[in-house]
Order: sequence, then C-alpha cells, then structure tokens
Amino acid sequence: MARSTRWTRQREAVLEAIQQAEKHLTAQEIYHRVRQRLPGIAYGTVYNSLAYLREAGLVREVKLGDGPVLYDKRTDRHDHLCCRRCGVVLDYKVPHLEQLLKRVRRETDFQVESAHVLFEGLCPDCQRSRDEEEQ
Repeated sequence: MARSTRWTRQREAVLEAIQQAEKHLTAQEIYHRVRQRLPGIAYGTVYNSLAYLREAGLVREVKLGDGPVLYDKRTDRHDHLCCRRCGVVLDYKVPHLEQLLKRVRRETDFQVESAHVLFEGLCPDCQRSRDEEEQ
C-alpha cells in the first residue's frame, strides 16, 4: 500500500516532538510525548509518521549498536558520542572526515555512500560519578 504524502496533524505532532526534544528520542518516547497532544493517536501512526519524516529528510534515524533506533532532529552530516554508562547521546562532527572518505575511495576503489562515526565512552557526569565511587 502506498504511503500517503499528505501533511497531517499527526505528522506535525511527531515532528514537533522531535524538534522540541533536548535529546535523541526513541519511537516509544516520541509516542508518549505526542499522546500528550493527541491522546487518541496509535503507536502505528507514530511509527508510520517517523518513516514518512525520515524519507522526506526531515529527521534522521540513528542506530547505535544494539540499542533502540533513535530519531535526530539534525539532518546534516554529523556523528555521535555515546556514554556507555548512562546512555546519553551527543552530536559531534568529526573534522576532516570528507578527506578521509576521499582517501578510502582512492586507496580501495570502494564508493562509500554513507559514514557514521560513533565514539563510545563515559560522559563528564559519569566520569565524575565513577571517580566519586572509587574514592
């Protein structure tokens, strides 16, 4: 069945939930936020709206390891830092990545279509917490 290309209040509410968020959200988190505005919305409608928004280039889907898919309001090319302890995900743009991709192409003749760098470690808050626990 073809996906509707009509702009709906449900799609608007899903997009607004992502744009107003201070962090990357899962589909479930988006669903709970949208339900505050549209109490009767179904989870499937939110999920389908996310697919539409992703295909339209209005949001970016981020897959980090084995965790749930996250939705990002930033659609420009950027990378992520992920805390292994608390799970916070931060945006970060790796400098000179475009030059590295050109080098990969030149040295391997492999045409890279997309690249995403993920740095995993401990955020500053978790570093402090760990240091306090060790004392």
